[in-house]
Amino acid sequence: MTTKDGAATPGRPKDPRVDAALINAAIEVLAESGWARFTTTAVARRAGTSTASLYRRWPSKQVLAGAVARHIALSELSGIDTGSLEGDVRELLARKLRILHTATGPALLSLMGQAAHDAELRQILHDDVYLAVREQLETVIAQAVHRSELDRVTDAAKLDALTLVVIGTTLARWVFLAPAGPGSTPTDARHIAETELGLLLAAISGTVPKSEGTGRT
Repeated sequence: MTTKDGAATPGRPKDPRVDAALINAAIEVLAESGWARFTTTAVARRAGTSTASLYRRWPSKQVLAGAVARHIALSELSGIDTGSLEGDVRELLARKLRILHTATGPALLSLMGQAAHDAELRQILHDDVYLAVREQLETVIAQAVHRSELDRVTDAAKLDALTLVVIGTTLARWVFLAPAGPGSTPTDARHIAETELGLLLAAISGTVPKSEGTGRT
């Protein structure tokens, strides 16, 4: 419950184990059934709890979807600091792929597909996915400036464009190149990943840092 000014009123403490069970159940239902069959009833049943418990936390399935997106972004993209710009960008790209190659991938893709038809969901994904990726990119660049790998931080317009590139290339790879087609080899995947890394580094810094090549396998 909340007061008239929006502040929360005291109530029964929420059990974090139920929160986690509901988020995991929501990811599973989205991954298996897509947005069309994503209902609060299905999520509550999968989690082994009641819809009342779910609604105490998230008042609609759109808000629940936002919690799923936020959980994915915060658990997978935060805390990147390998000690170098190349290492940080490489880790960011690796984590994005890891998201898409687990149950979270189909769940997130289902939400993004529906967002074109749902303004509320689109705003939620902007706040909980786009801004999370943008913030992590901004942190990676700031760390590189602190290490003197870059001369200055990236301006807002370029940061926006880089964020779209980071999100877009991963989604495009998933849609158009996965699963691997006939004749595809791990070497092909590594080559694509290294090329993507090199292009992103070049976009961030203007040139690929000379101290670290991007041709490693």
